[in-house]
Amino acid sequence: MSPSAGLFFHNGLGDGINCLVLSNNLQLNGWKVDTYQNALGSMQNWFPHLNVKSYPTVDEIPRILNTYDWFFVVHNDTDEFILKLIQEGKRRFPDRMKVIYLYPSKNIINEPYYPDCLVDPTLTVADNMRLFCEKILHLPKLTRSNGFIPPTGLKFRSHQKRVVIHPTSARESKNWPREKFLELVRFLKLSGYEPVFVMAAHEQASWRGLGVEVESFSNLDSLSRYVYESAFLIGNDSGLGHLASSMGVPTLTFCRRKTLASMWRPSFSNGIVLSPSSWIPNIRGFRLRDRYWQKILSVRMAKRAFKRLVKAEVTSAKGKD
Repeated sequence: MSPSAGLFFHNGLGDGINCLVLSNNLQLNGWKVDTYQNALGSMQNWFPHLNVKSYPTVDEIPRILNTYDWFFVVHNDTDEFILKLIQEGKRRFPDRMKVIYLYPSKNIINEPYYPDCLVDPTLTVADNMRLFCEKILHLPKLTRSNGFIPPTGLKFRSHQKRVVIHPTSARESKNWPREKFLELVRFLKLSGYEPVFVMAAHEQASWRGLGVEVESFSNLDSLSRYVYESAFLIGNDSGLGHLASSMGVPTLTFCRRKTLASMWRPSFSNGIVLSPSSWIPNIRGFRLRDRYWQKILSVRMAKRAFKRLVKAEVTSAKGKD
C-alpha cells in the first residue's frame, strides 16, 4: 500500500513554488500526497497531478494527524498552525514528522530545532528539496522539477520582446530603487524591448503617470499565463522570479545579500542575480552591504547583466538547433 503524506509549506509564493519539488518527487514515487499552501490555489491547473489545499485551522490538527502516514513541514516561526502542528506531531509521531528549516543557519531559530533535514545553504531550495528526497527519504526516482505543466493554448515566450518587470516585493527593504527601474526601462525601450510593470492593484497608484505600462491581474493563474508568454522577467528578490524561472522564462534578480541569493535565487532555468560584492564589509554593527546595497547595484550593472542574460539565451537556443 502506498504511503500517504501531508506537506505543509510556507505561504510565500517563492516558498511554495520551490517546495513543490518535494511534492512532485513523492508523487513520482507513488506516494499519496496532499500539499497545503495558501498562495498557489488559483494555479492548480498548472500542476493537476499535485493536490494543493489551503491551510486547515488549528482545531483541525487532531484530524490532520490522523489522516496521513508521514508529515513534512517547512518551519515558519510566525504561523500558529505550523508551530502547533510541529509540536503535536513531534509528540505523537517523532519519526514521521519531518521539519524542514529553509534558513542558512540553525542558530537563528528560536524554537526547538529538529535535525530532520540536510539543508545546504550553498545550494538552492529546489536542490535542497531534491537532496532531502535522496538522502533522507531514499526515493529511487528523483527529479529537480516542481511538476509545472503549462495549460493548453499557451505559447511559450511568444512575446519575444516583452520584458515583465516586478519592482515591488513583500518588504520595501528588498526593493531596488524606483528611479533605477525607470532608467532601466528607458534602456530596454531604446534596445527594442517592450517593458511592462506588473504589481498588485493597490501598488499601482504611485507608478501611474511615469510613462510606463502597468498591468495587474485578478489572480495568480492569469499572471502566470502572462509571464509564461513573455521573454524575460526582471525584479526584486520575490516569488515572481521563482514563478518565471520554474516556467523556463529567464530572470534577472536584484538581491541585497549573496548568502541569500545562493539559497533563494530563481534556479529552475537561466537567470542572473545581482548582489553586492562580498568584498564590501558586512560586519555586525555596520552592515554596509545590507544598508547600501540599493546604491551599490547600479543601472549600468543591470544593463550589463541583462545583455549577458540575452546572450546566454541566444547561445542556448543555438545549442538546441
